[in-house]
Amino acid sequence: MLIKVNQRYIREAIMHVPSPTEYLDSQSINYELVPHATSFTAQETAQKTHIKGNTLSKVVVVGDQNKLALVVIPANCILLQRSLARVLRSPGLNIVPEYQFRDRFPECEIGAMPPFGNLYGMDVFIAKELVQRDTVTFNGGTHNVLIKMETTDFIKVTNARVITVGYKVAGLAQPIISRRKDDWHWA
Repeated sequence: MLIKVNQRYIREAIMHVPSPTEYLDSQSINYELVPHATSFTAQETAQKTHIKGNTLSKVVVVGDQNKLALVVIPANCILLQRSLARVLRSPGLNIVPEYQFRDRFPECEIGAMPPFGNLYGMDVFIAKELVQRDTVTFNGGTHNVLIKMETTDFIKVTNARVITVGYKVAGLAQPIISRRKDDWHWA
Protein backbone atom coordinates (compact mmCIF):
# COMPACT_ATOMS: atom_id res chain seq x y z
CA MET A 1 0.00 0.00 0.00
CA LEU A 2 1.38 3.42 -0.98
CA ILE A 3 0.77 6.36 1.31
CA LYS A 4 0.94 9.88 -0.04
CA VAL A 5 3.02 12.02 2.30
CA ASN A 6 4.19 15.62 2.14
CA GLN A 7 7.62 15.71 0.45
CA ARG A 8 9.06 17.75 3.33
CA TYR A 9 8.33 15.01 5.84
CA ILE A 10 9.72 12.31 3.57
CA ARG A 11 13.03 14.13 3.30
CA GLU A 12 13.16 14.78 7.05
CA ALA A 13 12.52 11.09 7.74
CA ILE A 14 15.29 10.06 5.35
CA MET A 15 17.90 12.68 6.20
CA HIS A 16 18.19 15.30 8.90
CA VAL A 17 19.46 18.60 7.48
CA PRO A 18 21.38 20.36 10.24
CA SER A 19 20.74 23.96 11.20
CA PRO A 20 23.44 26.41 10.05
CA THR A 21 25.06 26.47 13.49
CA GLU A 22 24.86 22.68 13.88
CA TYR A 23 26.60 22.33 10.54
CA LEU A 24 29.37 24.80 11.38
CA ASP A 25 29.87 23.19 14.79
CA SER A 26 30.13 19.74 13.17
CA GLN A 27 32.85 21.12 10.87
CA SER A 28 34.72 22.77 13.81
CA ILE A 29 34.34 26.18 12.16
CA ASN A 30 34.53 29.36 14.23
CA TYR A 31 31.70 31.82 13.67
CA GLU A 32 29.94 34.70 15.35
CA LEU A 33 26.18 35.14 15.68
CA VAL A 34 25.00 38.70 15.06
CA PRO A 35 21.48 39.22 16.48
CA HIS A 36 19.45 42.11 15.06
CA ALA A 37 15.94 43.50 14.88
CA THR A 38 13.73 41.50 12.51
CA SER A 39 14.26 42.47 8.87
CA PHE A 40 13.15 40.98 5.58
CA THR A 41 15.45 42.48 2.94
CA ALA A 42 19.22 42.54 2.70
CA GLN A 43 19.32 46.35 2.61
CA GLU A 44 17.05 46.58 5.66
CA THR A 45 19.29 44.11 7.50
CA ALA A 46 22.37 46.14 6.55
CA GLN A 47 20.75 49.28 7.99
CA LYS A 48 19.63 47.61 11.22
CA THR A 49 23.01 45.98 11.84
CA HIS A 50 25.09 48.97 10.67
CA ILE A 51 26.89 46.72 8.22
CA LYS A 52 27.67 48.26 4.83
CA GLY A 53 25.65 46.85 1.93
CA ASN A 54 28.82 45.92 0.06
CA THR A 55 29.98 43.87 3.08
CA LEU A 56 26.78 42.01 3.98
CA SER A 57 25.94 39.03 1.77
CA LYS A 58 22.61 38.00 0.35
CA VAL A 59 21.64 34.68 -1.17
CA VAL A 60 19.75 34.42 -4.45
CA VAL A 61 18.37 31.06 -5.58
CA VAL A 62 18.71 30.46 -9.31
CA GLY A 63 17.83 27.45 -11.38
CA ASP A 64 17.05 25.91 -14.70
CA GLN A 65 14.91 22.89 -15.48
CA ASN A 66 17.51 20.52 -14.04
CA LYS A 67 18.85 22.01 -10.82
CA LEU A 68 19.01 24.86 -8.35
CA ALA A 69 22.06 26.82 -7.17
CA LEU A 70 22.79 29.53 -4.63
CA VAL A 71 24.46 32.78 -5.65
CA VAL A 72 26.01 34.85 -2.86
CA ILE A 73 26.41 38.54 -3.73
CA PRO A 74 26.84 41.77 -1.77
CA ALA A 75 23.57 43.05 -0.28
CA ASN A 76 23.75 46.23 -2.35
CA CYS A 77 23.88 44.28 -5.62
CA ILE A 78 21.30 42.80 -7.95
CA LEU A 79 21.65 39.69 -10.06
CA LEU A 80 21.98 40.01 -13.84
CA GLN A 81 20.16 36.91 -14.96
CA ARG A 82 21.28 36.78 -18.59
CA SER A 83 24.91 37.55 -17.79
CA LEU A 84 25.00 34.89 -15.07
CA ALA A 85 23.29 32.38 -17.39
CA ARG A 86 26.05 32.91 -19.98
CA VAL A 87 28.90 32.47 -17.51
CA LEU A 88 27.29 29.35 -15.99
CA ARG A 89 26.46 28.01 -19.47
CA SER A 90 22.82 27.60 -18.53
CA PRO A 91 20.61 29.46 -21.05
CA GLY A 92 17.42 28.58 -19.16
CA LEU A 93 18.69 30.04 -15.87
CA ASN A 94 16.14 32.05 -13.88
CA ILE A 95 15.87 33.63 -10.47
CA VAL A 96 13.60 31.27 -8.54
CA PRO A 97 10.75 32.84 -6.52
CA GLU A 98 10.76 31.99 -2.81
CA TYR A 99 7.45 30.14 -2.88
CA GLN A 100 8.96 27.57 -5.26
CA PHE A 101 11.74 26.48 -2.91
CA ARG A 102 10.36 27.09 0.59
CA ASP A 103 10.08 23.34 1.30
CA ARG A 104 13.72 22.85 0.32
CA PHE A 105 14.91 24.69 3.46
CA PRO A 106 12.60 23.33 6.19
CA GLU A 107 14.79 24.46 9.09
CA CYS A 108 14.98 28.08 7.84
CA GLU A 109 12.56 30.97 7.60
CA ILE A 110 11.61 31.80 4.00
CA GLY A 111 14.05 34.34 2.60
CA ALA A 112 16.58 33.85 5.41
CA MET A 113 18.34 30.73 4.20
CA PRO A 114 22.09 30.62 4.67
CA PRO A 115 24.34 29.97 1.66
CA PHE A 116 25.06 26.33 2.52
CA GLY A 117 23.84 24.87 -0.76
CA ASN A 118 26.12 21.90 -0.27
CA LEU A 119 23.68 20.64 2.41
CA TYR A 120 20.88 20.55 -0.18
CA GLY A 121 22.76 19.24 -3.22
CA MET A 122 23.08 22.74 -4.68
CA ASP A 123 26.14 24.47 -6.15
CA VAL A 124 27.25 27.69 -4.46
CA PHE A 125 28.68 30.68 -6.34
CA ILE A 126 30.12 33.71 -4.55
CA ALA A 127 30.95 37.19 -5.82
CA LYS A 128 34.63 38.03 -6.10
CA GLU A 129 34.17 41.17 -3.98
CA LEU A 130 33.03 39.05 -1.03
CA VAL A 131 35.91 36.60 -1.42
CA GLN A 132 38.38 39.48 -1.18
CA ARG A 133 37.18 40.22 2.37
CA ASP A 134 38.47 38.49 5.49
CA THR A 135 34.96 37.60 6.67
CA VAL A 136 31.59 36.91 5.13
CA THR A 137 28.30 37.73 6.89
CA PHE A 138 24.93 36.24 5.87
CA ASN A 139 21.49 35.21 7.14
CA GLY A 140 21.63 32.48 9.73
CA GLY A 141 18.30 30.84 8.93
CA THR A 142 16.09 33.46 10.61
CA HIS A 143 15.18 37.08 9.95
CA ASN A 144 16.88 38.24 13.15
CA VAL A 145 20.29 36.51 13.26
CA LEU A 146 23.32 36.77 10.98
CA ILE A 147 26.32 34.47 10.87
CA LYS A 148 29.79 35.98 10.45
CA MET A 149 32.70 33.69 9.62
CA GLU A 150 36.06 33.71 7.89
CA THR A 151 35.72 33.73 4.12
CA THR A 152 38.29 30.97 3.67
CA ASP A 153 36.28 28.72 5.99
CA PHE A 154 33.08 29.54 4.09
CA ILE A 155 34.62 28.56 0.76
CA LYS A 156 36.04 25.38 2.30
CA VAL A 157 32.75 24.14 3.79
CA THR A 158 30.54 25.09 0.82
CA ASN A 159 32.93 24.41 -2.09
CA ALA A 160 31.81 27.80 -3.40
CA ARG A 161 33.04 28.88 -6.82
CA VAL A 162 33.98 32.50 -7.41
CA ILE A 163 32.12 34.55 -10.02
CA THR A 164 33.20 37.92 -11.40
CA VAL A 165 30.14 38.69 -13.55
CA GLY A 166 26.40 38.22 -13.32
CA TYR A 167 25.64 40.96 -10.78
CA LYS A 168 25.96 44.72 -10.36
CA VAL A 169 25.57 47.34 -7.68
CA ALA A 170 21.89 48.34 -7.60
CA GLY A 171 21.38 51.65 -9.37
CA LEU A 172 24.55 51.49 -11.49
CA ALA A 173 24.10 51.48 -15.23
CA GLN A 174 26.98 49.07 -15.84
CA PRO A 175 27.65 45.73 -14.14
CA ILE A 176 30.68 45.16 -11.98
CA ILE A 177 33.43 43.83 -14.22
CA SER A 178 36.98 42.79 -13.62
CA ARG A 179 39.67 44.62 -15.51
CA ARG A 180 43.39 44.23 -15.46
CA LYS A 181 45.41 47.42 -15.19
CA ASP A 182 46.60 47.13 -18.79
CA ASP A 183 43.03 46.81 -20.11
CA TRP A 184 42.36 50.51 -19.52
CA HIS A 185 42.84 52.91 -22.41
CA TRP A 186 42.84 56.60 -21.52
CA ALA A 187 41.70 59.08 -24.15
